Amino acid sequence: MVTLRPEETGLKELLDRVLDKGVAVDTSVRVDLGSLDLLGAKAHIILASFKTAEKIGLDFPEGTNLNTPAWQNLKTTQLCPVCGMESRQEELKEEGCPWCGCYRPDER
Repeated sequence: MVTLRPEETGLKELLDRVLDKGVAVDTSVRVDLGSLDLLGAKAHIILASFKTAEKIGLDFPEGTNLNTPAWQNLKTTQLCPVCGMESRQEELKEEGCPWCGCYRPDER
């Protein structure tokens, strides 16, 4: 479990971590008056990035087009092993990381 303190972490970093790992909330609410059920509700809430949701197998709403260029780009990115920034797989293999410059083909 990761504990974040406000003085150590900014909001952007906190959201990045939450969306990267995902958060699941499973709740049930019931309101009774004596033996009479007045209200009942159940909720399953998941907060995650699209990439995380796809990894864990969540279904997307009907009509979501997963063949758009943005989705294809999302599927073809990976983390740089040195700096941890996301880049396209082809870029990392052919040109090296655009963020930190590691693994440039001319330096091998």
